[in-house]
This record gives sequence, structure tokens and C-alpha cells, in this order.
Amino acid sequence: MKKMKKFLAMLLAMVMVMGMSLMTFAAEVEVPSTPLTPPSHTPTKNDVAKAEVENVEAGATVTAYRIVEPTYNDKGFTGYKVAEGVTLVDMLKPTSDEVTGIAANKDLLTTLTSKELSAPEGAAGLTTYTGALEAGYWVVVVKGSEIQEVYNPMLIGIYYRVEGSGDDNTLVNGTVDANSKWSLNSTPAYAKSEQPTIDKKITGSTGKNTSDGNESGNDVAIGDTVKFEIDTKIPSYSKSYTNVTVKIKDQMGKGLTLADPANLVVKVNDVEVEAGDGTFTYTEADDKKSFEISFVSAYALAHSGEAVVVTYDAVLGEDAGLNFDANDNTAKLEYTNDPSGETNEIEDKTYTYTFGIDAALNGSDSEKTQELYKLDENGTAIVEGETITVTNPLAGAKFRLQKKNDDGNLDETHIYEATSADDGSLSFTGLDAGTYVLVETEAPEGYSLDPTEHEVVITAKYYSEPKEDEGKLESYTITIDSKATSTYEATYDSINGTKVTTIDKTELGVTGIKNTKLASLPSTGGIGTTIFTVGGCAIMIIAAGLYFATRRKSAK
Repeated sequence: MKKMKKFLAMLLAMVMVMGMSLMTFAAEVEVPSTPLTPPSHTPTKNDVAKAEVENVEAGATVTAYRIVEPTYNDKGFTGYKVAEGVTLVDMLKPTSDEVTGIAANKDLLTTLTSKELSAPEGAAGLTTYTGALEAGYWVVVVKGSEIQEVYNPMLIGIYYRVEGSGDDNTLVNGTVDANSKWSLNSTPAYAKSEQPTIDKKITGSTGKNTSDGNESGNDVAIGDTVKFEIDTKIPSYSKSYTNVTVKIKDQMGKGLTLADPANLVVKVNDVEVEAGDGTFTYTEADDKKSFEISFVSAYALAHSGEAVVVTYDAVLGEDAGLNFDANDNTAKLEYTNDPSGETNEIEDKTYTYTFGIDAALNGSDSEKTQELYKLDENGTAIVEGETITVTNPLAGAKFRLQKKNDDGNLDETHIYEATSADDGSLSFTGLDAGTYVLVETEAPEGYSLDPTEHEVVITAKYYSEPKEDEGKLESYTITIDSKATSTYEATYDSINGTKVTTIDKTELGVTGIKNTKLASLPSTGGIGTTIFTVGGCAIMIIAAGLYFATRRKSAK
């Protein structure tokens, strides 16, 4: 009889596995070897085993909800029952649909026995969450407002294993008492998750060659069109997600607005999709400085995991920031990352710059650059360290700055004009990088025109790494007539990435363009024009006298 009891105990040993073949369940992991407990301890409801959920983002909230509970009597474990409120066709073999349905039922979860699992102190990245759980089936839900990944619900089993029962990891009803050598075991669960991404990039600009490969940083002239692209995807949702939010938001900083027309196109799985009741809604706001694409929940679920590409045009306007004052553009993806409806948001930025000569380095309150001055023939513009000293400046001289195309010809669409200020400075704003020709078109009164063509070259360098700095302006250089060079280099705040903490003038150069006074034109050494003027007048007087004398003579 005793042998028969042991045989029955072996047949009734229970096991649990997380690794069901469906995506919504954890992958199979080998059950660790656990010493069997001597038959001096009777199984009770207080028995616990260490449960593990691997590959979860640190900072998440990992909660286990018991859906199948053990039953006990005074002799030990007697079997299982379904937790109140839970519906399972076969409580020993929950299906993926049943598990995902339970995970999505917020009201039901609040009624179930729950335990929160914890990560190691100081954990970062992907880590393992652990906790002590009693026997039964537990549905594990991962969520948290700060996490980015979309997690599918998992199933963990805490089961009794009896000596001689083998490693059949399935839950089995039966009895386990003090006469059995037993242990309480768990199969580690491996979290199945996906981390959505969003990539905002610049694909082209009017008059700008974007072949340098930097798709996050760009410089253009005021009035130019910038072509943007947003690459993302609808997250891969399991059946536990019944109502989801998937929104693409775009917010343009100062200087940028949607072009007219914006030429906005939305493609899902490489197929162009129009806004409508069954697809998405499109809204614009902030005077064409922002827009939102909100996918209909049913459409998002039907196209789960598919790529989304949004393209559109924007224009850089007169309110643009100059030099290091970036005109940024932020794209965001808001998405449901928990079956209960919680959402998360991720973002990516691009930075568009435009340059100025004799313009603020980084916003209206910052110091100005100093590159060009108009002087008289005795004037000087001298650089000493970071100090520029100018003498004899000239105001009122008019200049034209015209960009050269890649073929070397002058660009008729990028022409800028300026007049020298009282301090002689020349200011041009809204320029993109490239080569320009500077010529004087009108000299101040009393001065001769300077016919010299001056070459002005603006070059820019952008950060390509690390990722958080990609596209930000690292430095720019202004070279005039191949010699007078100014280079400005920025350092950014590590927390507030768009904030420039310092700007170093690694080089400083200045060019003075001189005019000569008309009254001081050099003499040739001759007697000048006065004698010819006096002689001419004398001849005219003599001729007039002879004319009137002849008239009188004729009259007599």
C-alpha cells in the first residue's frame, strides 16, 4: 500500500512552464536543480519559490497576479482551483488568448492576489526581476510610465515537484504530503518585448547639398525649404491590447513653419495612406508650427508592427535663430505600452541653422561676431587676442553679398544687401554655408568706390556622435579673402542638450575694406585745370567785346 501511495504521488506531481509556443508567453528556460525537501515538512499555503522574470528594463513595475491557486488540508497540498473571477477552460493549461485577456482586464486584476517583483539595487538597462511566489499560475504584467518597451504578458508557474516525478514541467492536480520528498519550483520567465523607435531626419534643402551624410543637422538660408522625414513603426501589440494609442507629433522650433503646401505624405508598410475615419486623423496647430497624426485604434492593431514613414516640407522664416541659436524640430511617438492603457513617449530631434556676419552668436542677448568693417584710407582693424580695435570707420557704404552655386556661377536667388553702420560694421544675416562674393555697390559721399571683389566662405561642422548630440552645430568658420579667418566652437550642456554653455573663439579674424576720399586723389604734377578755366573765360570776354565793337562799327 505504501508503494502504491508513492506511485500515485509520482503521477500527480505538478509542474508549470512559461515557455508556451505562442509569442505572448515566455521562452522556455531550463528548470534549475533544487534539492528535495525531506518528508518532515507538510506542504502549506506559506510555501514559496523564487520567481524570475528576465530581460526587463530597469525602472519598470513588474507585477504577478495569481490566476490559479493551490488548495490544502491538514495533510498537505490537495490540488488547484481557478481564482475567483477568472475564467479558464482548462485551469492546468491556460491558452494565450485567456492569458492576454486577463492581463487586459484592469478591473479583474485589482481583485486578484498580486505580488510585485523587484530588480537588483542600482540595476540599469535590461535586468532580472525576482520575488517569492506561492504555488499556482501567475500572470506577469510589466508596465511603467518611464519605460519605452512594449511588453507582452507572461505566465509563471510555481509547482510542487516530487521525487521520481521527472521533469515534466506542467501543472498537475493531485496530493503532496509529508510522506513525499518534494520541492517547490519555478521556471524563469523571459520577457518578450519590443522597444519602439522614432528617427527624425533632414532629407534635403533648397540650395543645400546633403550628401555629407549628417541627417540631423543642417544649415540653410532664410526663405529656403527644408525637407523632413519621420521613420517609426506601429508597435507590435499582442491580443492583450484591445484599445491602443499611437500618435506621431511634430513640433517645430522658432524659425520653422510648415511650407505651403507642406506636401505631407503618410505611408504605412510603404503604402500611402490618406487621413480618414478608418485610418488616422491629422491636425495642425500653432500657426503651422506643429501637427499630429493620430491612428485609429483598430487600424493600429490591424497594422501592428508595420513601418510608418511621414515626409513633409518646412520653411525657415525671418524669426530664425542665428549661428549657434538652433532652429530645432522635435518628432515624438506616443504609444500604449501596457494593456491597461498607459502610454509612453519617445522623441528625436533635428537642428537647422542659419548664419550671420556681425550677428549674435547665440540668441539676442549674446555677444556679436565681428568680421567686416568699412574704413577710410587711414583706418585700421586690428585683432589682439579676442579684442578687435577699429579706427576711422565709415558709415553709409552699400554692399552686395551673393552666393556662388556649386558650378561656380552666381546664384540669383541668394543675394543680400547691407549698409555700413556708424562703427563701420557690415551685417548680413540668414546665410547658409558656402562661398559668397562681396562687392561695394555705393561709396559714402565724398569717397571713391572700391571695385574689389572679396571672397567670403562659411563652413560648418556638426556633431555625428554621441547620439544625444547628433546634428548639433559643433563649430563654424568664416574666411574672407583666404586669410582673415574666424572660428567659433560650442560646448553643450550634458542635461539640456540644446543649451550652449560656452563658445570658444579658437580663431579671430577681421577684414577692413577701405575707401579713398575724392578730394585727396593723388596729383599728377601738372598745373591743374584752373589756368584752363581762366583762359577760357578770358577768351569768351574778348570774343564778346569784339562782337559788340563790330556791331557798333556796322551801325555807323
